[in-house]
Amino acid sequence: MAVNFADLKIEDVKITDAGDVVPRNKKYEAAMNPYPEADVHAPKKIGFSTNWEKLVAYHHGVYVPEMAQGPRSSDEVCKAVADFSEKVHKDAPKDACKYLQIEEFRCLNAYQYESQPQVASKKCMKWWNELQKCQWDQAKFNAGTTYIEGPQMRRRRPYIFYPDFKYA
Repeated sequence: MAVNFADLKIEDVKITDAGDVVPRNKKYEAAMNPYPEADVHAPKKIGFSTNWEKLVAYHHGVYVPEMAQGPRSSDEVCKAVADFSEKVHKDAPKDACKYLQIEEFRCLNAYQYESQPQVASKKCMKWWNELQKCQWDQAKFNAGTTYIEGPQMRRRRPYIFYPDFKYA
């Protein structure tokens, strides 16, 4: 199928690093966006009349510079997730929880955690919770406390002062 580049708008094309103009595959981008309901708005412009007001607001947590930035594009989010994924695979290749960690990071980036931390933390709580459970299970397994699968370790007696019926 031939593409007539003269009929395409700027949002319909993508410019590669080499400078080539390539038509944007919208079906692929829609399929790669796992969180289509992420509603991201540009933040309000916060103005301070003097620098000391800005510093006081920053000191008390009222002004956070990251929240004043605009939302990140989908390409920036994909690149950040790919970089994080590569780091996680390099740092801990045998970690059982690395995929949950990557999914939590992907969710946080999709919901723009830098500019909207409350929304992102609310939406990505399930990934954080599952990651904590996985890390707890992995720590128990590595310490030999219990098995991830299979029979649980049985105590010999239900409680400390349970009578030993063999000798009673």
